[in-house]
Amino acid sequence: MKSISNLKKMVMDGMLIQSEIDKLSSDGILKTDNKLRSPLISVDKLSFSPRISLSANKMSDVYIAFYCLENSVRELVTDRLVERKGTDWWNKCVPEKVRKKVSELQLKESKNKYHAQRSTINLGYTLFGDLSDIIISNWSEFADILPSQAWITSRFNDLEMSRNVIMHSGVLPDDEIDRIKTYVQDWVEQVG
Repeated sequence: MKSISNLKKMVMDGMLIQSEIDKLSSDGILKTDNKLRSPLISVDKLSFSPRISLSANKMSDVYIAFYCLENSVRELVTDRLVERKGTDWWNKCVPEKVRKKVSELQLKESKNKYHAQRSTINLGYTLFGDLSDIIISNWSEFADILPSQAWITSRFNDLEMSRNVIMHSGVLPDDEIDRIKTYVQDWVEQVG
């Protein structure tokens, strides 16, 4: 009888696990097969030269790395400062020059009501370099997780230059891509 009970438990556990895997897959969190998703806009079907299409393909992987890194930094800043400074952390902790730039950008973008909003939160309007300014201005809140201010400054300065190339439709050489890969890995290992 015990083996039947164990078998039932194993089957039920398997069904629960499969249900969770299916949910994660449908939410786009877990990839369960090796099929590539269909692109939202297929560049290959448009009339672009192969050089442009190949460069775009190559830089799309780098863009994904930047997207993940930048949003990971935003998440860390928000989580840390809300936890340690409260919900009014934006007004208490963000340098005035950053808050001013954000307000100006929000005002400018608000005039184009037909266009999707960049973000629903102030931090979503900051530039990549502003994130390092916020971290350094609140160093005591990040010193336990980041090695030094110089580490942040040097990496963010390098990354911002590369980011700007990609965001303005440029192509990075392989050595720059390797540096980005290393910096992203460093961030993940450092921050978790």
